Amino acid sequence: MEEIERWLMYSFWGSYLKEDYIQVGLDVAEILMKHWGQVEWLRGFAFSYDEGLKDVDSINIVRKEVLSDRDRYELYDVTFFNPTVTEEIYVNRLNVDDAMLTVAEYDDMKYFQTGDSTLNEQRVRKLLEVFTEVGSLPAIQELWMVNPERFAFMGHPTYLYRPRPLYERVEHTLYTPKTKDEVVRLVEEFKAHVPTEWVIDYLQDRLGADAVQEMADSKVRVRFYDRELTKSKVNTREFLRTFEEDVDQFCREKGVTLYKGEAS
Repeated sequence: MEEIERWLMYSFWGSYLKEDYIQVGLDVAEILMKHWGQVEWLRGFAFSYDEGLKDVDSINIVRKEVLSDRDRYELYDVTFFNPTVTEEIYVNRLNVDDAMLTVAEYDDMKYFQTGDSTLNEQRVRKLLEVFTEVGSLPAIQELWMVNPERFAFMGHPTYLYRPRPLYERVEHTLYTPKTKDEVVRLVEEFKAHVPTEWVIDYLQDRLGADAVQEMADSKVRVRFYDRELTKSKVNTREFLRTFEEDVDQFCREKGVTLYKGEAS
């Protein structure tokens, strides 16, 4: 049967990351090892198919291997088998490069769509724990849960404001690192003119108080789904477009134009 890849979580960090992306990716790998167990396969993209380390149960070994040859691990992936699935191999894979980070799964979300709604909710809660811990890393400014539907967000509220001309380039990995100056400028403008309290009230009013949680480091966690992962509260893309329009209106009333288009 053909495998279908979906991203369980992802971040276009090439547009904002100030720290060493290879090291931050290792910090993410450490979190995933805590939740999912040993690394089944660590591989740099410069390797041939059969190369790399297998069956690694220590993050220190993973760090030593990756940092000992940064050229070979400029792009790398870390493969896990979900230890709770016994009837077949269920693969999750962390991909790290300078433009973005992804955690992918390969069965088209069947793991979260069994006939048992209670089991589905339990599995979603466990994924949300992983998502929250990854998103809480100080270096990560935005983290989205599940592509393409976008079922949840964790990060600084400004990254919910997504002007299409800018984010069409942010979300194209060829251009993602080149948008850093524009993204940073937009983040600064958003923080200067849109109070976090206004954003929290807006989100809670439309999604419910239980769907929005304030986190440390001025971050928020927003769930666009209702209990089971594939049961959406809203169409997230439409919701974000409306949010953009309402933020623009809020700023216009203050005499501010938040996004001025592409940098000259």
